Amino acid sequence: MKWSQQAWERINPLYKKIIQMPFNQELLNGSLPKDKFKFYMAQDAYYLGEFGKALSTISGRLSDLNQVLAYSNFAAGAIVVERALHESYFVELGLPEEVLPSPTCLLYTNFLRNQAAFENIEVAAAAVLPCFWIYKEVGDFIYEHQSNKLNPYKNWIDTYSGEEFAEAVHKAIEITDHLAASASESTREQMYQAFEMASRLEWMFWDSAYRLEKWPV
Repeated sequence: MKWSQQAWERINPLYKKIIQMPFNQELLNGSLPKDKFKFYMAQDAYYLGEFGKALSTISGRLSDLNQVLAYSNFAAGAIVVERALHESYFVELGLPEEVLPSPTCLLYTNFLRNQAAFENIEVAAAAVLPCFWIYKEVGDFIYEHQSNKLNPYKNWIDTYSGEEFAEAVHKAIEITDHLAASASESTREQMYQAFEMASRLEWMFWDSAYRLEKWPV
């Protein structure tokens, strides 16, 4: 069994909780309150910028030039999506130009940038993988189960259920499996742990948006 298959088995119960979260269920049927989506989009814009930096860091640490190019393209793609969301939803929702990260967003982005810079490259690749993979699975689930053809969040759904994003996800999984294949058992276990932690942070990110999370002090 490939590393990615085992990794997904480990987080599958968490993934099932993610798709049943109020945020994603209400996004699916189009009933998500606008203020919650607005909060989410602002935090996601900040997140994508930091995610792009983490991907760029990983790109610079890889030795295989095809992998270097892939992660460089992933980084560029994250920034392109952030800009596209900025130009559409930021105007539509009246979001500020400068976004301050919520506690959860800051925790997640700092985790990713730390993993990308300081952990073994195999672990770094595993840490950023849930953002690709879980978003693709959630996007597909929502796209397949939506019944509201006038869903106000159609643009978001189309972004993460589209073929272009699917290609990036499959490439990221393929590279991570390749790195895991030659890794030691202890490194593979570290990869699982990083993958699981990032998956928990994915849940926390959606939950924080639904709660309109604020700094307590």
